[in-house]
Amino acid sequence: MTNPGPLARERFVLQDTWPAEHAEQIAADGWSVVNAPRPLIGRITWEGAFLTGIFYAAGPVQEFGERWRRDDATLLTPLSHADILDRMRAVCAEYGTTLEAFAAEYDGAARSLADDLDLPWDETWLVPPVEGEDPR
Repeated sequence: MTNPGPLARERFVLQDTWPAEHAEQIAADGWSVVNAPRPLIGRITWEGAFLTGIFYAAGPVQEFGERWRRDDATLLTPLSHADILDRMRAVCAEYGTTLEAFAAEYDGAARSLADDLDLPWDETWLVPPVEGEDPR
């Protein structure tokens, strides 16, 4: 994982995880997003799906990082599907195999690898697109 700075933990999440009403401002301002089991302070705060808690906040880590650390917040780092597959393929390559070959070894192998790497996962990401269909 990357260095979460003043925060003790980091968790990878799928990009576009933030609520639509906040996503543009978070991206435009380059803010960090955190999640915790208790209410948080930030430039934007909201409640959402449980990750390490239901409370979310966004803002500059330089401004809020120390408080977020004291509030037991986890830094959320968004990754694209391609980023996730690249990370998993790199690990497989270290062991002389491909992600596709590894995934074929047993049912749930790719999910297990993603879990070991603390990455979000969806089995459909390895299904080749049908010719003529949009691969997204």
